[in-house]
Amino acid sequence: MEKSLEAQSLLLRIMRISIVQFVLAAVFVSLSYASDASGQELLEKRISLRLEDKSLKTIISRIESLANIHFMYSPKATQAERRTSLNVSDKPLREVLTLLLEPLQLSYRLVGTQIVLSNKKPESTSQNIANPQVSQPAPVDQTITGKVTDETGEALPGVSIVVKGSQTGTVTNERGMYSLTLSEQILNTQPTLIFSFVGYLSQEVSVTNQTTIDLVLRTDIKSLEELVVVGYGSQKKSDLTGSVVSVGEKDFTQGVNNSALQLLNGRASGVQISQSSSAPGGGIAIRIRGAGSINSSNEALIVIDGLPGASTTALSPDDIESIQILKDASAAAIYGSRAANGVVLITTKKGKKGTPQVNYSAYVGVQSVARKMDMLSTDQYVEVLNSLRADQGLAPKFTQEQINAIGPGTDWQDQIFRKALAQNHQLSLSGGSDNSNYYMGINYLNQDGVVRGSGLKKYNIRLNYQVTPSDRFKVTLNLNTNRSLTSNILTTNSGNENAGPINTALQFDPTTSAERDESGRYRFNPLISLENPLALINGVDQSNVNNRTFGTLAADYTILKGWTGTLRLGGDITNERSDRYISTQTQRGLASGGSGDISAGEELHWISEFFTTYTKTFKSIHQLSVLGGATLEEYDTRIVGANSISFLSDASLTNLLQSGDGDRGDNVSSGRSTNKLNSYLGRLNYTLKDKYLLTASVRADGTSRFSDQNKFAVFPSFALGWRLSEEPFIRQIPFFNELKLRLSFGQSGNQAIGNFETLQTFIAGGRAILGGGLVQGVEPARIPNPDLRWETTEEFDLGVDFSVLQGRISGSLEYYIKNTRDQLFNKPLPTTSGFQNIRVNFGQVRNQGLDLMLETRNTVGAFKWNTNFTFSTLKNNVVELPDFIPQILTGGVGFTSNYAIVKEGFPMRSFFGYEVEGIFQTPDQIAQSAQPNAKPGHPIFTDQNNDGKIDPNDRVILGSPFPKLMFGLSNTFAYKGFDLNVLITAVDGVSALDNNIVESLYPINFERNRLAEHYLNRWTPDNPGAQYPSGINPSSYGGALAVNSLTITDASFARLKTVALSYAVPLQGKKIRSFSVSVAADNLLTITNFLGFDPDANASGTGIERASYNSYPLNRTIRFGVNVGF
Repeated sequence: MEKSLEAQSLLLRIMRISIVQFVLAAVFVSLSYASDASGQELLEKRISLRLEDKSLKTIISRIESLANIHFMYSPKATQAERRTSLNVSDKPLREVLTLLLEPLQLSYRLVGTQIVLSNKKPESTSQNIANPQVSQPAPVDQTITGKVTDETGEALPGVSIVVKGSQTGTVTNERGMYSLTLSEQILNTQPTLIFSFVGYLSQEVSVTNQTTIDLVLRTDIKSLEELVVVGYGSQKKSDLTGSVVSVGEKDFTQGVNNSALQLLNGRASGVQISQSSSAPGGGIAIRIRGAGSINSSNEALIVIDGLPGASTTALSPDDIESIQILKDASAAAIYGSRAANGVVLITTKKGKKGTPQVNYSAYVGVQSVARKMDMLSTDQYVEVLNSLRADQGLAPKFTQEQINAIGPGTDWQDQIFRKALAQNHQLSLSGGSDNSNYYMGINYLNQDGVVRGSGLKKYNIRLNYQVTPSDRFKVTLNLNTNRSLTSNILTTNSGNENAGPINTALQFDPTTSAERDESGRYRFNPLISLENPLALINGVDQSNVNNRTFGTLAADYTILKGWTGTLRLGGDITNERSDRYISTQTQRGLASGGSGDISAGEELHWISEFFTTYTKTFKSIHQLSVLGGATLEEYDTRIVGANSISFLSDASLTNLLQSGDGDRGDNVSSGRSTNKLNSYLGRLNYTLKDKYLLTASVRADGTSRFSDQNKFAVFPSFALGWRLSEEPFIRQIPFFNELKLRLSFGQSGNQAIGNFETLQTFIAGGRAILGGGLVQGVEPARIPNPDLRWETTEEFDLGVDFSVLQGRISGSLEYYIKNTRDQLFNKPLPTTSGFQNIRVNFGQVRNQGLDLMLETRNTVGAFKWNTNFTFSTLKNNVVELPDFIPQILTGGVGFTSNYAIVKEGFPMRSFFGYEVEGIFQTPDQIAQSAQPNAKPGHPIFTDQNNDGKIDPNDRVILGSPFPKLMFGLSNTFAYKGFDLNVLITAVDGVSALDNNIVESLYPINFERNRLAEHYLNRWTPDNPGAQYPSGINPSSYGGALAVNSLTITDASFARLKTVALSYAVPLQGKKIRSFSVSVAADNLLTITNFLGFDPDANASGTGIERASYNSYPLNRTIRFGVNVGF
């Protein structure tokens, strides 16, 4: 309890620091501290230099070093290889440049902190791009340089600069600088340059004799707002009435990411990203505003380029342009029966008009275990075992002579953990013309696991192509193919104590040597009945191969002005195979003669969609957009599996299952399932005077999973918005730039149930005696319930969006209530029915909370500091359960079961067990308690009902798997090419169960190792104030009592998630467009009271119970990266 209070206090201090930081930020945003250094100051720097008969390029390079400045020039246009001399002593840079450049007929111009060189022009030549004069005969290969900024003076990287009517062009670098060389042929056409950038108004500038063109691009508010992607289209950001979070590439959480969902860590309020395992290729779960389904899926729907259900692990994060999260029912209801848990829309990169752009990015990282579990060392283990035996009046386990012979012993965690390399390489090609654009990305990821024997290799190819043959017709292709090769270790959560090397490494005897014995086998301690951890590493071969290809092909046709029809076809094909062979190097394999199994599957998903959109503006004040469409989807899954035991040799692994002994255990299985979804959808958007907003949508879904009478369900939504900032009484307040209120209500569904649960189905395995013989047949699998219907979620959302102080502070605040009703339950049946239960609808769960997002631009100028803050609260509550199920006990991990409960008035799957109120000190205290058979040093369980005994009726709620609050804090600092990003994430008010902790307090075997915390702070007569029990005969106070307030622990934490520093190297010339290097660290520090590897781990994978066992440890990674653009 004391440590829990310490953690909460620490978390509160961190939150106070964050609040103080935002108060400071609010002050900073009203000031501008930094600006570009004065040109006069740069030119007054004094240098001394003497160089004879050197190339101009060499002299410029020396001046750059001495004056700490950068030159930009075209080597060809300035003839940089010609030789000259310079001899100056303590001269200002202004004078030095004049002495150097005048004889060479060159001139210079200061742009920001860079000096741009160009050929000298006659004085009559105009430099005013707004009023160009008649040009003089153009020189060959004239080079134009300059800088592009926004209206605040900040540099704009990535601006496209193209010669109108040609493919000649370039883009600005990280400092907004560019250099473009034009041939004599182009110059003779009196060319025009087009400057364009997403979110800004394009500008055209005619070229005469200018060698320097600086430009300020003005914000295109309309263009910026239209970038927000929603289901089946896009909307102006100012017109959004639903809860939508948009995360762009520059805001992604970088790291060794196996899934696109990891890019969202700490970036969106109300969104929780958790990982069931930190192993390479480990599962990722996303929770949006809690969890509403008790027995069905709580996973958000993933839509990639319009394809629902696509995999984020089969997609390279480097190919992603933006991610939109549809959090409320108003935004997500257009996806109907799959939107109850929110929707994540992923948009991949597209090419842009201009010359082809080649980009290569890579990182190499070193991974290590972020945190080991603190088990007893060899010396401590010997001392504790001897002490425990002495407390029981037994002779010591180890004599002094044996202790001396043991030596340092073995740290089994060190034996299975390692430092591991991770590398990622991405090569992309993109470009476009007036009527087409393309993007192609190739990615390779190779991640070795920090646990020996684990690793991942992924190969990914993406192709996006769009062509517009005419003003009315457009075709878009998005295609992705992926191959993943995973090497796994055993990490099952089952009750098998030899489930994997991590579990056995924690409990294995540290006095046993890691060396093999004389026969070449791994040493085995029969007293503890555990596999040697190294035997489970080297004696088990487990792998998975996954090949997945998915994509969409869409055709858009403009029927009339404002009226467009779209036909989109999509497909997703997955082939997967898993192999496992447990060799005779393990005790388990030795007993079976080796065991091997193979499973393989194929999943096909096809979708065809047609939808049409009509937009119209009436009398300049009425804006109407109507969408209507229909979709048809089909899923087909096939699986097959085979296994055998007792092989002639381990050498064949799973390649020759037929070489096993079929009489002892061959088994073959297969299966197939199909389902279809047919849908009709519509949406109406109406805007009046750009102030009053209305959005209404409806979707009707029909699925083969339900009977005819409930096959279709309708999911409507309705939302209103009011842009207060467009009202005269708000416009008069210069403080506000944008202020919008929005209110929404909608319904969405959850059809994540098994196929054919409303129908009578049969299974093989029934047998009967016919004609004097036993024949095989089929038998009913269940009692069908044709009245089953969809789980339905109703959500109310009230929000405000704001931007103040000229956009220096912006964000949103929302309050939501989300009710999920018609839960799917198994209702118990009388034994006379011949079945245990029948599936029915009943029950309701509520999630409610606040979501806050803030973004501040704290400083501008040469030094920039931006902050993003996300904060959310969550309250989950079971509102209603059926009378026939007053409560549900659930949960199973390791040997621990029924540790969670579903009960009215409490969070879903709350931890449920016995409350420990202290430790018995004397026999008299025991005699007056509800535990007459206890001993001094045993825990005191609270007799909740005061009936004089401890039994299951004394169990209470011990904690919730849902955090009460979550927050993320990201700070980005930029200065002269350097960028530093620091991300902190935290959760508070959440509990967890780690079964390794349970087994430490209640070891199955006396000889097994335990957590040092439990036994160095255990009760003894000399240490009566200890936190933990004596450890003597733990089975007497364990078993069913093991789930208690000592094993259900606080899992709140604050984590320094990412620290990344990058530097954009200043470049000159045109061959390399951009070049940057970076160093980053992930999971540097976690502050928590949790004793396990990771408080965020979840052994139940995508389930909502926060329980871990045999879990893969969190990785700490140091990465070095490079990014080059051509």
